[in-house]
Amino acid sequence: MNEPIEQFKAALAERGIIPPDKLIADGALHRCDVEDKRGKGDAAYVLHLDGIAAGGFENWRDGFGWQNWRADIGRALTPAEEAAQQAAIQTARDERKAEDIKRKTEAREVCAHTWNKAKPASNEHPYLVRKGVQSHGLRVTGNGRLLIPMRDASGTLHSLQFIDGDGTKRFKTGGKKQGCYFPIGKPEGVLCVCEGYATGASIHESAGYAVAIAFDAGNLESVAKALRQKLPDVRMMICADDDWQTEGNPGLTKARAAAESIGAGLSLPVFEARETGDTDFNDLHQKQGAEAVRAAIEVAANLSTGQPASVAQGATDAPATCRAISVNLVCASTLKPEPIDWLWNGWLAAGKMHILGGAPGTGKTTIALSLAAILTCGGWFPDGTRAKQGNVVIWSGEDDPQDTLVPRLTLSGADCRKVHFITGAIECNERRGFDPSRDIEPLRRELATIGDVRLLIIDPIVSAVSGDSHKNAEVRRSLQPLADLALSLRCALLGITHFSKGTGGRDPTERITGSLAFGALARVVMVAAKHQEEGEDGKAGRIFCRAKSNIGVDDGGFRYDLRQEELATFPGVVASSVVWGEAVEGAARELLAVADDAGEGGEGGTLADVKRFLSDLLADAPLPVKVIKADADGAGYSWASVRRAQKSLEIEAVKEGFGKSGGWVWKLPNLPKVLKNLKDAQQNNVSTLGKFEHLKEKLTENVNPENTQKQSDDDIIEVTI
Repeated sequence: MNEPIEQFKAALAERGIIPPDKLIADGALHRCDVEDKRGKGDAAYVLHLDGIAAGGFENWRDGFGWQNWRADIGRALTPAEEAAQQAAIQTARDERKAEDIKRKTEAREVCAHTWNKAKPASNEHPYLVRKGVQSHGLRVTGNGRLLIPMRDASGTLHSLQFIDGDGTKRFKTGGKKQGCYFPIGKPEGVLCVCEGYATGASIHESAGYAVAIAFDAGNLESVAKALRQKLPDVRMMICADDDWQTEGNPGLTKARAAAESIGAGLSLPVFEARETGDTDFNDLHQKQGAEAVRAAIEVAANLSTGQPASVAQGATDAPATCRAISVNLVCASTLKPEPIDWLWNGWLAAGKMHILGGAPGTGKTTIALSLAAILTCGGWFPDGTRAKQGNVVIWSGEDDPQDTLVPRLTLSGADCRKVHFITGAIECNERRGFDPSRDIEPLRRELATIGDVRLLIIDPIVSAVSGDSHKNAEVRRSLQPLADLALSLRCALLGITHFSKGTGGRDPTERITGSLAFGALARVVMVAAKHQEEGEDGKAGRIFCRAKSNIGVDDGGFRYDLRQEELATFPGVVASSVVWGEAVEGAARELLAVADDAGEGGEGGTLADVKRFLSDLLADAPLPVKVIKADADGAGYSWASVRRAQKSLEIEAVKEGFGKSGGWVWKLPNLPKVLKNLKDAQQNNVSTLGKFEHLKEKLTENVNPENTQKQSDDDIIEVTI
């Protein structure tokens, strides 16, 4: 049991929790310390070693919440093990909830006592003097710490923020923060929501607006929603900290999400000459004065509609945000060079956009799900390297998760607990389809909640384009938010798409359907293809290769095959999965040259595929040419390929009906094969129809001399007899 215990201790250490010398593995909640001089008892853990070692832990000081844990046993759990673990997790969850209520109750009582015995704070407090703001109802402890009360919308005091003279801040351990705020002034027209006290005081003193201080960026949305419910008619502004030097700009990101969630305006501090550390309205106040603060707030306030997001988005103007926004510049000398963070070396990079393209029937989605499965279970990639386990999120516009995607993932060995599907969005309590142009920030919040998202799959990627997918500008405008999302979360973005028809022989990147921007935006482009020739087993070989890479080598690939199999745990459910084969060398264009993914002449679909398509289509009865053409188009086969297949199969074309009511139909041959060279026939004294002279009468009957029309291009069929 030493190995699971060591794994658990390592997981605790990663969260800044000090593992006790002797862990208590009884399945109950136990407190422990964190790596902070005031962190005694500020963490808790649960551990049990019965069956599969599992548990969880939380550092109450880091704000990331509870984290479930299970020992790495090198395989997925059996149904019985899964049920036992879920029962243990539920028991631990109930204990945590009871413990959390107890801690918050204790903290609330201590905070009330501390607040009641504290004295009013003077404007001469060192922190207030340094920030250039006044005390708006603050109090001070006997040892000189400022106290800022944290109340919910009902006015209940839940916790306190302590600020030392040097600016050191901390919160009461165990106290509630979510949805709690400190107000300055009475809302009249506009209410500003911001992060810190000095920022809120600067806004109130400069612009005269009422302020609600949320204490940090992560609490902005909770406070904004609570205040919107309490004050539905008040126009609200979210005043962001612009953390321009921090990766992902959490201040702006969280503020924008809060503004969008309630239809509020968004304001940013605008500096004439920004220096390191200039991020909030207090910095702007001290550097450029009250007028600069007031101007930034009023510009944004005049743009704010004060309406819910669903109403504001119907306007022709841009969403309510401050137009006076500065441009971020970062000096190269301040940036430390970093290596590419590869999820799969040379193929999948964290924070980058990837494209997987190919002709219909090559199994592109199944390949993507195979890679997802490898990531979720920490499995092995085709080149033999081990994946680091993580979560996968999928948005599919073509396949149903329950009857198609989950079975494929299951057959591929995925840990489905780590796979999440985007199934839509909820706006004003109404469900609608997911729209990347509107829902990126809500998606970002959900992905951050899941945590450790390694891969985001969009299938097909063209569904993320709100405009014309053949126009570069519209494709770039639609895909850039997704690319930014992947960058901020450090996950790989994988978009799946088709090849354009009639592009055989061209550079694989140019064959991606739609605008060239799809391939240009992607840092890595991968393609899947099927061989023209069938192997001894009667199956066509398949190749998965790299067509482009801006961040690594851009050639080579792997052979693969697709298998279909019934799921062992779900009888009657049949799914497909990828069977990876040996590595292949060469550029993608060369590898695809020996594959017939675009058919003879690059017209779309292998000849063998089209022949099987026609044989299956006409197996039961003849069909009109127009029906065949429509079905072929839907299957992704060009008409030229279908005509070649028709000729190869010697499918007969027969005219049925007369005049406008008539039309050509195709039917499979039911006559012996006719010699193409009539000179080789035994009978040379017959007409051109030879031994099929009896067809002449039938063909003659199908001609209406009074209503002769020129056949359409669709109806012109070559008949070789």
